[in-house]
Amino acid sequence: MALLLVLPVLFNPVNLFSQDAGTELHYSKNCIANGDFMARDPWQRPLRWTMGRVLQTATLTREQKHAPQPDDHSLKLSDSSNTAELVVRSEKHIANPGTKYIAKAWVKGRDGTPARVLLEFWDQNNQRIGMVQAAPAFDTTWREYTIQSIAPDKVTHVTVALASGREATGISYYDDVSLVYEYVYDKHIPAGVHEMFLDDYRIASMDNVQRLVHAGVKTKPILKPTEPWEGNAAYIYGTVLNNEPAGSGYRMWYTAYYNKNYYLCYATSTDGINWKKPHLGIVEFNGNKNNNICRIGGGTVVYDKYAKDSNRRYKLMAVSKVDNGKRFGYGVWFSPDGLHWTAYEGNPVITYADVSNITYDTARKLFIAATKQRMLVSNTSVTPNKMDRSAFISVSTDFVNWSAPMAPGSQWTLAVEGDAIDDMLVMTKGGLEGQIYGMTLHPYEGVYIGMPWCFDLMNYNNGIYAGYGDGPIQPQIAISRDLRHWSRPSRDPIIPLGKAGAWDDGTVYTSSTMQVTDEEISIYYGAMNLAHGGDQGAVKQIAQIARASWRRDGFMSLHNAGDDEGVITTQPFLFSGKKLLVNTKLFPQGVLKVEILDASGKPIPGYTVREAKPVKGDQLAATVRWNNKPAISQLQGKEIRLRFYLKGGDLYSYWFLH
Repeated sequence: MALLLVLPVLFNPVNLFSQDAGTELHYSKNCIANGDFMARDPWQRPLRWTMGRVLQTATLTREQKHAPQPDDHSLKLSDSSNTAELVVRSEKHIANPGTKYIAKAWVKGRDGTPARVLLEFWDQNNQRIGMVQAAPAFDTTWREYTIQSIAPDKVTHVTVALASGREATGISYYDDVSLVYEYVYDKHIPAGVHEMFLDDYRIASMDNVQRLVHAGVKTKPILKPTEPWEGNAAYIYGTVLNNEPAGSGYRMWYTAYYNKNYYLCYATSTDGINWKKPHLGIVEFNGNKNNNICRIGGGTVVYDKYAKDSNRRYKLMAVSKVDNGKRFGYGVWFSPDGLHWTAYEGNPVITYADVSNITYDTARKLFIAATKQRMLVSNTSVTPNKMDRSAFISVSTDFVNWSAPMAPGSQWTLAVEGDAIDDMLVMTKGGLEGQIYGMTLHPYEGVYIGMPWCFDLMNYNNGIYAGYGDGPIQPQIAISRDLRHWSRPSRDPIIPLGKAGAWDDGTVYTSSTMQVTDEEISIYYGAMNLAHGGDQGAVKQIAQIARASWRRDGFMSLHNAGDDEGVITTQPFLFSGKKLLVNTKLFPQGVLKVEILDASGKPIPGYTVREAKPVKGDQLAATVRWNNKPAISQLQGKEIRLRFYLKGGDLYSYWFLH
């Protein structure tokens, strides 16, 4: 096997997330859809793969197969040309700089020279910026080939391709193609941190359970456009702070839109439900300053209690146009009180500009920006200019210098995009494709919860903004442990649109902040009665603000219907604590039991399922106990697993207390 490398110079990544003896390298699940070539179209071509110049020369066949199953298929490549390539390429998968990707494929030759196996890296303009390839030697038996590489700077996607022609002609077979990436698994679960089931990071196996997204309980509108400068639109893109700093009560920065101008407006509340719009005397509107506008233009806000410069206690990011638009991008502003804003003299700080949301991870003292960028990688057959809206992540320690997580050579890394699954879901509704209109990001219980605003792009025909696309927008949920690798285990909305004709049945946007108590999570959202296309004839688009709430840790659960028992087993982790608690909501006859295993998966005497006391009912923090056994503190420092036996109900989270 010959390995050919075609890669640019790589950067030296800066690790924002520490590694120690309690971490180890793990590998993701296979990122390739239909890597075993079992799914096919009526012409026996593989689904979820794109073809090159001659479709008939790449077909699925049973004449040769790597797996022993009778219905298995392999991909047969037949190419007699030596002038052009026949390329069969997987769907693009999100990649990020500095991550190692490993591709594998089983190959068997019949005659000639087998096609090459390529690991390819792409940027946001759909340009291939890196490639590693293996040229398999001819062999009439099945052989596995492995290629790997670290993703280069400015990468957004990775693919695996099979390429014949020129150097490789003849007939060859391919099967069980896979692509995984390397990541650091942290065995520590800090005491008090709730471990949820939003991803598979700590899950080794699940049987007879399913993930359920729980929609937020919505209020009626609590803030409406009532002032001339608000027009028909008072909505969040915006921020709500509660007692930051202490004693300040609820404060909201929201966006108003009137006469083609965006205004950042300010409101206050003592209970989070009833809001006042104080006259600030800062920005002039129609000849006077008796309004609640604090700046022209939108933006989201963070309060930095650690700021050394009191004039920079509040920080804001929004669209910046400098020198009559010659310098256009995302800019930052600073304020001593959250009302009087001064632009940073070096604006813009991040390229492009549209929708941005910022947050502050106080645990890491890290500012995080989720910005909308556009890529030339969308569904080219239906989308004009091939511009695909997506959510990218940048980080900063000073709010001025921004880079991608662990990749100082890039300003951002791609986090969430409208992928093939989104496209298929939208197409089933008669639409064109799925895009990500924006995303809020929330540090919560040691992880990052993203709420991508998923845009079902239906057409370019409806509304006064038809040229930008029409269709509903509603937030889903995404999860990351390191701001680099993101998981979307469900595509159900976290705040669904209202019913037809409701005030919020067109679009929903989330606030950049969450409010968290011991019992509840809440988030403010802005919604409109019409989809993204805007006004349609006499029907005007109206934007208002409401609040949605969940039980603590309640965005998503593992659910069992109650017929057959569900079993969830965790990955090994280092135990530290004296008490195990769970957040669960069980049916009247439902029950949850917990078993403790050693690292190899063997039940530890005294903590087996037979000795476990059942947990019942609806409990936000139920203590797990075992019969005649002392506190589990005697297991401290050991590597253990948990096994949950769930019958009839929902399991939201677990955690340990000292």
